[in-house]
Amino acid sequence: MQEKEIRWKTSFLLLSIYLCFFIFSIGCDHEPVPPDFNPDPEITPGDISDKLIARIYFDATLSMQGFVVPDSTHYTRICPSLESVIVSGWKDERVSFFRFGEKVEPIDRNTYLQAGYEGFYERENIYRETFIQKIIDYESQLASNRTAESTIPEELTEIEDRNTPEETTETVSPIEEVDESREKHQLVVIVTDLFQDRGDINLLVTQLKEKYIKNGLEIGLFGLRSQFDGTVYDTGIGQAPLPYRSDPNNPETFRPFYLLVLGRHADIAYYFDRLKVNNPDAKTIIFSRYLVSRLVSFEDATTIELERLNPLDQNPRLKRFRIVGDSDPAEISAKLKYVPLPHAMFFDSNAFKVSISAKDKRIGETKENPEAAECLEVTSKLNEDGNELSVVFSLDPEDLQPATYLYEVTLSPDVDAYQTPRWCSDWDMGAERNGAKTLNLVNFVRDLSQVSARMHHPKIAQFHCYIKKR
Repeated sequence: MQEKEIRWKTSFLLLSIYLCFFIFSIGCDHEPVPPDFNPDPEITPGDISDKLIARIYFDATLSMQGFVVPDSTHYTRICPSLESVIVSGWKDERVSFFRFGEKVEPIDRNTYLQAGYEGFYERENIYRETFIQKIIDYESQLASNRTAESTIPEELTEIEDRNTPEETTETVSPIEEVDESREKHQLVVIVTDLFQDRGDINLLVTQLKEKYIKNGLEIGLFGLRSQFDGTVYDTGIGQAPLPYRSDPNNPETFRPFYLLVLGRHADIAYYFDRLKVNNPDAKTIIFSRYLVSRLVSFEDATTIELERLNPLDQNPRLKRFRIVGDSDPAEISAKLKYVPLPHAMFFDSNAFKVSISAKDKRIGETKENPEAAECLEVTSKLNEDGNELSVVFSLDPEDLQPATYLYEVTLSPDVDAYQTPRWCSDWDMGAERNGAKTLNLVNFVRDLSQVSARMHHPKIAQFHCYIKKR
């Protein structure tokens, strides 16, 4: 009997505790975060690869020969760095070398070291015209050969015939066995003046879109002006070759050359950073899904002002508010730090696409609520310096039912807002035949920016907040 009384008293005590906790919970503003609401993780380019396979392709057409006359130019000085910054920058790396024109040809390391001399460009007719898309086809063939574990094509065995036994120990075969982790971390570096045969930039953009952008890889462009004394070919259909000599005392007359780099964003950015140490005047851009290292959120706010909203806690990232009044509009005004990634694509700072989703948390369930999403209006813009983002959240609560609403707001530059940087316009040949300019550069950069933007819709900011209406 005494044992039953003890059990009854214990049960009554536990019931009292649960009841008190329940009464406290329904009267407390700090309700727990719904377990089914999981904000998106931070989107970042990630770290550089631990293992890297790099392939460096040199445009060996006669248009490039002028970059090595006189003997010491910006071009000849950067050539050795194309390999050395990879060797010193990655823990485990392998580098192989090629040259191209109308076809692609593997070369050994000793031949690569001749890229700074005229003889490298005095070859057969296969180097009269430039077909950068041949490299993309060649890369696809390499991947197919590895996947199928096929034998090396006859044209790829030329490198073995040229190598001495000593050279072979230093040379990486273009179709060597590659472990799976290394296969995903490759860097393709194409050294060229971007003067395509017949100026066909559209074909190149299409190839890059299909083989790289659609497969989640990025494209980088590194431009540098160099002294030049030679002839520029492929200046347009029906156009004669253009003799050109830069003024050694006037860098504005130097002729641009480029590194077109294909791979992961983190690897491309790191490669550019290391090359720019000794080439601070170089211009860069990465056509990528990443514009910021971490999406801007409430955590980055320098100031937040509220109208007809009461904050419920001090969480810096996930804001929670209660509406004051039933029908008057409520507003959050925030100023936030904005730090773009180095080499990021350019866009109109006042043209943003806003995406709003809402869920409402009621008893026992959380569900999408399109009507609640329509009650929120968001406007935003970057300041003139491009380092501060102003965002205003305006909520009309009149049509909201009593509930806790979970809002997610994402900001992305409008697809048509992407622009070419100023240096591209300055370096573009346009209608003038000028050896210090590049044919179709603006079209190339603009098209790659828009293709990448349409494919990935890069985000710059994402906000999550809970708004409670009683």
